[in-house]
Amino acid sequence: MNRQILRQYIDEYKIGFARVNQQEIYKWKAVKCFQDNWNIEATNFLEVLSQSIRLTQNLLKSGQYFPLRMLVHYATQRPEELRQLFRNLYDEENDIYQRINDFQNGTETINNSLFPGKNTYQDHRAIIVYLTLRYPERYFFYKFEMFKQFSERLELTYRPTKGRIENIGHFNSLCEIVKYELSNDQELLQLHKDRITADCYNDISLNILTQDFIYAVARHLNQQTPVPVASTFQTANEVSATNLSTSTDQLTFRGRTVNFIQNNIDNKRIGDLGELWVLKYEIEKLRQSGLHKLVDKIKHTAKDEGDGTGYDIESYDGNGQKIYIEVKTTKGGKNSTFYITRTELERSKIEKENFYLYRLYNFNEDNDTAEILIIKGDLTNLCEFPTTYKIILTND
Repeated sequence: MNRQILRQYIDEYKIGFARVNQQEIYKWKAVKCFQDNWNIEATNFLEVLSQSIRLTQNLLKSGQYFPLRMLVHYATQRPEELRQLFRNLYDEENDIYQRINDFQNGTETINNSLFPGKNTYQDHRAIIVYLTLRYPERYFFYKFEMFKQFSERLELTYRPTKGRIENIGHFNSLCEIVKYELSNDQELLQLHKDRITADCYNDISLNILTQDFIYAVARHLNQQTPVPVASTFQTANEVSATNLSTSTDQLTFRGRTVNFIQNNIDNKRIGDLGELWVLKYEIEKLRQSGLHKLVDKIKHTAKDEGDGTGYDIESYDGNGQKIYIEVKTTKGGKNSTFYITRTELERSKIEKENFYLYRLYNFNEDNDTAEILIIKGDLTNLCEFPTTYKIILTND
């Protein structure tokens, strides 16, 4: 992402804030209405659903697009089936992609029974609206065209493809990065605070503000002139994991008071930025190797499939062979502590000839620069100090 252009858009957003707000304030009102009325256990599910979503027309109605109308039909004739679909959709313990697919399949089943051959209109956009209304601190309103236009204007490495559920993971990651930039602009925060009235949701998390800004860039603001960004490609130092050593870690029982929640948020954002840096690095590497046809095959697995695969990015080496890259990013120096999960370690064993850990250090998010150490192979030699253990009790 071109952060210089991003900052230009933030300035323009502030200048046109009143104009944009006049057209978009309904989003905060729609969330407040839903939060005030929603009750999944209500006796009359049709009534509570209708009341909760009554201010969402601008979010869920345009042209020949009728997800709200279909929801009301389902709630009228199959209220308990729809209620259960919403229960499952709002179960944050389960995978987001699976929940979305299950909701789509469930409404399709109801629809085929009631209106065979008709469209349900329960697409990714609609379902993310339902999730954002319920959890506005966790999700961001989503539209494919908005994401597509924003990605083009901000020169994102990832370009969304219509219909791909993976777009949602990439969009959420983008929103978190953009939100950080917005949260550091005190003038903008004051403008945002002043617009929140009693009938608006108090957007403390800034998630609705973030989406509002992204939508404004795509829809309301003038396109900014691209600013050239220096290439991140550099000759990397590659070493085998078996040739590295680690320092001794002394166990202590000294207490500490640490803001782990905020640290985790910051570390996640830095990690996401590091992955984007490596994506650009890999693209340039393949281009310089003359492997242009492989550029479009690079896969940001951490966003396409989520956590748990044991690596972040699928790419290719100079010989065109597939490689698996795990990215570890720090603002600190080369020898700063980092952590490996069990799945990452096991993946490095299975794919030891094609597994690479990219250690980004001295990462500077302001100018998007970093130094890089590439560690190849099985990481067993480096994983000597377990910090947590997983326990599964089997006794009754």
